[in-house]
Amino acid sequence: MGDKPTRDAGGSGVPRGVPGRGRRGRDGEPAAAAQHITVEQLLARQDGGTNRRRAARRAEEPVLRAPEAPPPVVRAGLPPVPGAARSAPPAGLPPVPGLPPVPGLPPVPGPPAPGGARQPGGFAPDRGPVRRSGPIPPLPGRFPPPDTEDPPRGGRRPRAPRPPASPRRRRLTRALMALAVVLGVVVLYHLGLYFYVDQKIDRVDALAVDGPEILAPALQEGDETYLVVGSGVPGQTGPASVAALLASVSSEGDRAVLVSFPPTALIDTPACRTPDGSLRSPVTEAFATSLLEGGPSCMVRAVQQLSGLRVDHYLGVDLADLPGMVDALGGVPVCVVPSQATTAAATPLPPGFSEVSGEAATGYLQPGESGADVTGTAVAERAQRLLTSTLRAAMSTGTLVDPLTLNRFLNRAAEAVTVDEQTTLGDLRALAGSLGDLSGDAVQRASLPVAQVGYVPAGTEQAYVLLDGRGTRSLFDAVIEGTSVPEEFVIGPEESAAPAEEPSAEEAPPAEVVPPAEAALTVPPASVAVDVLNGTGTTGLAGTVADLMRAQGFGVGAVGNEPGTVNETVVRYGPGVLEPARTVAAAVPGAVLEASDSIGDTVQLVIGPGYSTVVPVTIGAPAEQPAADVTEPSAAEPEPEPVSC
Repeated sequence: MGDKPTRDAGGSGVPRGVPGRGRRGRDGEPAAAAQHITVEQLLARQDGGTNRRRAARRAEEPVLRAPEAPPPVVRAGLPPVPGAARSAPPAGLPPVPGLPPVPGLPPVPGPPAPGGARQPGGFAPDRGPVRRSGPIPPLPGRFPPPDTEDPPRGGRRPRAPRPPASPRRRRLTRALMALAVVLGVVVLYHLGLYFYVDQKIDRVDALAVDGPEILAPALQEGDETYLVVGSGVPGQTGPASVAALLASVSSEGDRAVLVSFPPTALIDTPACRTPDGSLRSPVTEAFATSLLEGGPSCMVRAVQQLSGLRVDHYLGVDLADLPGMVDALGGVPVCVVPSQATTAAATPLPPGFSEVSGEAATGYLQPGESGADVTGTAVAERAQRLLTSTLRAAMSTGTLVDPLTLNRFLNRAAEAVTVDEQTTLGDLRALAGSLGDLSGDAVQRASLPVAQVGYVPAGTEQAYVLLDGRGTRSLFDAVIEGTSVPEEFVIGPEESAAPAEEPSAEEAPPAEVVPPAEAALTVPPASVAVDVLNGTGTTGLAGTVADLMRAQGFGVGAVGNEPGTVNETVVRYGPGVLEPARTVAAAVPGAVLEASDSIGDTVQLVIGPGYSTVVPVTIGAPAEQPAADVTEPSAAEPEPEPVSC
């Protein structure tokens, strides 16, 4: 092994397989015969001793033979295709020029033939299998180590680390984080309080949005209709203690119509469900009785039967607890527009904005004189204004940021408010916001047209208000169609008379000379014919007063009920009958003269709130009461500035 020469088995000392040297024994005898040598042995013979030994070892190796079956076809490193055939390479190698062919070895490829022809023998090295090697790793120490982390998606490299924040920036960050925590606590508190009160409010099954009495549902799509009912009016009992208001807000929120319902209006209530679940049969009754005896569901059905509107929300408020809600807020700012409703209160509020306390709210809600508001329009308007102002004050920023005030108000409101099952506090906020943001012509207030006041059906002693059916239908048709309410049904603020142009001397009509208040009466009662009308809710009062007038010698004509409303006892008279009217006014203490061109030459005695009795009159004696409404204006007084809210 190694560099030790290889000798033959005979131990002659001559290397095996060395050509040109005979095999001699120890005595130097020549070899018996010469052996054949190969080309490789010939080349190894020319090199050093190492090559010769290497060639000798190769000579002893077995000769390679071509396999009997050709290998399968390999397609660039892919698995072989089944059934593919490949021609077997030709055996043997081309002869080497100058050397005889060696049997058992393939021919050595020679230079390519001219013209691209292949070498003889069919040797084609380019047709063998091709194997592609993988990437070669870099040499150690020549390149930086690759990044072992996975690159981010999108091919973007991570940003360089930011420098540390300055102390000022750290303080600012901590302050912002503390502020965010405080705001989060406040928001969570308000949300918790909202859900707590929303669950605490009484809810009733009051709506019937698919009732057969609803007219033109497609026209009402998108509109929101609220039925606001106030019960427990201070100082009132029975039906008079209920004030109802229907608020219809357009789908765009740019128009609203408020319609008040007389509590004693005679209506037809359809079949409905009472709060205990029993079925109530259809009945003709007072409007407020549908609530007092049937419950909210029956009142909703009665309103839909009368108006044809779809009631989307029901809001019931105990007006006896409304002053407590005002006190919980520490007072509520209320804007009062002078009107008959505001002046009919027991304690009227001054025009314009004023801060209202709970005690002032009670006096504002309580009606003044008995019978001054027969139709209930005045108390419904006052309750709506006070309730809207209270809800707006509760939603103000000052209340929302004061948890104690907000908590007191919501707890009071939860005890005083009743809503339907679908209405939430957000709906109430939307109602207050809509009515508070709209003003001027965008909000129209209307009252149901009345045909007769003090109607007493046969077999009963209760006086009712008879509605004008045609006028009522015309009013609600305008609301459903989204048009303006007819002017004869609109309730507007009291506007001072605008200064009219003074007529010329030729066009000025002859003014009627009014005698002074202390002038003596000239027409005896026997020469006076008077119609007696009842303008109060007292049943049979017109007949009683008519008998008293006959006892004083007056001639009594028609006896009935006043279709409108009055706030005091009035003596109406037509042109040319001023003196007979003065005699009638003298017989009824507290009566006020009122000129009218629509009644002809007749005299009407309309009994209103404050009526006491009928007294005898003396011809030639001055009248006890001055004719306040027919005296000449003394001097032009400055007009009060209009109030708008």
